Amino acid sequence: MKALLAVPALAVVAALATVLVLGNDDRAEAVGPPPTCSAPAPIAAPGDPPQPPTGGSIFGGITLSPPQISAAQTIVSTAKGLNITARGTTIALQAAMQESTLNPDAQNGNALGLFQQIQPGPYNAYVGYNPKGSPGPATRGFFTVLTKRAPGYNADPRTNAELAELVEASGHGERYAKWEPLAKALVSALFDGAAGGPLKCEDQSLKGKIQVHIRGGNVVTLPPEAGVEGDVTAASPQIAKAIAAGLSWLGTPYAWGGGDANGPTRGIHDGGVADEHGDYNKVGFDCAGLTFYSYAQAGVTLTKPSRTQLTNAKVVVPFSQAQPGDLLFWGQHHVAMYLGVAAGRHVMLEAPQSGDVVKVSNVRLGGDFRNVAARPIPGGE
Repeated sequence: MKALLAVPALAVVAALATVLVLGNDDRAEAVGPPPTCSAPAPIAAPGDPPQPPTGGSIFGGITLSPPQISAAQTIVSTAKGLNITARGTTIALQAAMQESTLNPDAQNGNALGLFQQIQPGPYNAYVGYNPKGSPGPATRGFFTVLTKRAPGYNADPRTNAELAELVEASGHGERYAKWEPLAKALVSALFDGAAGGPLKCEDQSLKGKIQVHIRGGNVVTLPPEAGVEGDVTAASPQIAKAIAAGLSWLGTPYAWGGGDANGPTRGIHDGGVADEHGDYNKVGFDCAGLTFYSYAQAGVTLTKPSRTQLTNAKVVVPFSQAQPGDLLFWGQHHVAMYLGVAAGRHVMLEAPQSGDVVKVSNVRLGGDFRNVAARPIPGGE
């Protein structure tokens, strides 16, 4: 009987960023073409102005790249977390498309990120983070300014473009107007459970030792090698990529000191148990090497050894609040990646010990289990 993973996650649809392709058979590789997503034409609400007559909507059906869709999903999920309305989310998407073409890494002099923000910003809204490469915090900064300058934005008679200009102060507010149909299409697909039809995204597969599929950007299908059937729904495409990357090496030998950002590596001497098992002659992962590799594929650099992945974590929650992709710890010596609940049991991905292999196991709740979960990507950004 198939056990679906019951996991806490955002209900989102997004595309996965392009998978890292490495040049030898011992490394993970992309399988098939990278995914693209097409935004459906938005549903016209009563009172909406008519859309330009170009096959329905000029931007309905526009194809966006996986990174653009991932950035759009972050804007939407951040907005919902802040109780921003669909209109406010639309305004933000219009601004981000114009300012950066939905590229969190965009830079033009001192102007950075999705919204080309310049620190410290109005009301010091951009202080405390680097807007470049930080789509979640950048979005929060945008909404801070929007709600300060237009607290009644949802019923404000001004156009979306005028409200976007109120935040951006670009001097060319008319440019935001052309992105309104696309922004509405994205909000229609992402904000309220795909009211306008889901984004059409190709499946993404990741292959290390085995092939692991990601559907819709954030749903990872457990491969047969996991020993349990079901799907893992991650809070974001970025976290899904980390989960799939780790799962793609199921069955790989444990090797003490093994594993880096590119995949399994030869183990090292420990002068003890690992040497007795010949880990220094094996190519594989140890526990921290596996989690280090997995998150490196999602663009996140962790530290090693395992204990530092907890001490350096930006967000740590009780295990009762764990989400797929969170890291779990035992004493000062072991780390594993949480996957969720299958058949009533908490399960995880781990490289357990010398003589064993990368596997999916039940979470061991006793002994020196730390009873916390570290979140390498806060808020699923």
